[in-house]
Amino acid sequence: MRESITYSLLGQNINSNQYYRDVKILADETLVYGEKKYKQLIDDFRICIRANNFEALRSREEYILEALIIGVLWNVYSSNAKLLTKINEKILVKLVNLRKNGGKIKTYADFIRGFFSTIFLTRKSKDEIDISFLSFKKLEAWLLASGEFNEEVKRFSNWERYLKILPEEKLTDTLKGLIEYGVWFENKSEHIVGKYTLNVKPFLEKQKITHGFKEDIIFTGRQRIEYHLNMVGAEILNKAFRGDFLKTRNKKLLIPICMRYNGGNECKAKAEKDGYVCGHCTKECRINKLSEMGNELGFQVLIIPHGSSAFADKNVKYGEIGIVGVACLLNLLSGGFAARQLNLVPQCVILDYCGCKKHWHQQGIVTDINMNELKNVMNKGIERKC
Repeated sequence: MRESITYSLLGQNINSNQYYRDVKILADETLVYGEKKYKQLIDDFRICIRANNFEALRSREEYILEALIIGVLWNVYSSNAKLLTKINEKILVKLVNLRKNGGKIKTYADFIRGFFSTIFLTRKSKDEIDISFLSFKKLEAWLLASGEFNEEVKRFSNWERYLKILPEEKLTDTLKGLIEYGVWFENKSEHIVGKYTLNVKPFLEKQKITHGFKEDIIFTGRQRIEYHLNMVGAEILNKAFRGDFLKTRNKKLLIPICMRYNGGNECKAKAEKDGYVCGHCTKECRINKLSEMGNELGFQVLIIPHGSSAFADKNVKYGEIGIVGVACLLNLLSGGFAARQLNLVPQCVILDYCGCKKHWHQQGIVTDINMNELKNVMNKGIERKC
């Protein structure tokens, strides 16, 4: 049994098959509840988007997921957002933008960002949070300043436009409804998938010491409910894009470097435009086996050093390229949203557990995925059933 740092899809089992059955149940219940409880809200929101040409309409599943994200993140971070000042917000956003330059600038920006994030983003207000448009805006500002929710904030922008035009009473009722959705989900998810995140709480008790003043203080400090949100979010996005993905002729599997055998010390992967291609240096390496599977089943395998580097400069027509992103839980939603923003058709498979040196383990743990689930996603296996 592998070491579980924060989450493990294995639970007490030898594989993660049961997890995928459990998360399907949770995702289905979350969508049914959201559709039943918030049907009018989603209808009104879609009408507003169409009337004002905010964006091309997306699936109902995506809008229900966005409503859930707002409710969950409000419950987790609104008390932090209340204390963030405008000047500190501007400093942090500037540092987030500077790190995109890479090299030494990124190193210096991250060093300073770690200090400011620890001081200004981790504090919580003890006062009651007003359920208001201003509080929503402050939450949005905090998420952007953290640098960890860039894709989610892009989705928030349309909700901000919608909320802004609502009468005050309806605005308050809408926000209350979204907050209640987050509370409902926390209770439901704890019951169904809580067994896979039991180590998050003990990890968080040490995290402020081990990651204090580091640039990943917010990322590694994510709460248990956020792991559950990403679990269900991944399942919902897979469902929303499933039909379009299966129609794509060009499919690619994006693998993180933490899956390399023995930490990648002998890795001979070769750089290509969109990532690294396996050099087949070690038979035991999971990436080697995935590359062989890709040759057999007709998809390309690319090792991606960092999620933000995946197809960053590629401009494609939606429906041309389907990608299956492999990532740890906390990167799933942002990765799926980013892929769709680039006109890629996304699916995802979750790492069974986290283990990279950058965030989770000093020496690094070689990570793995459920091969049956990958085959199912590629439509080459037997679809899982409850």
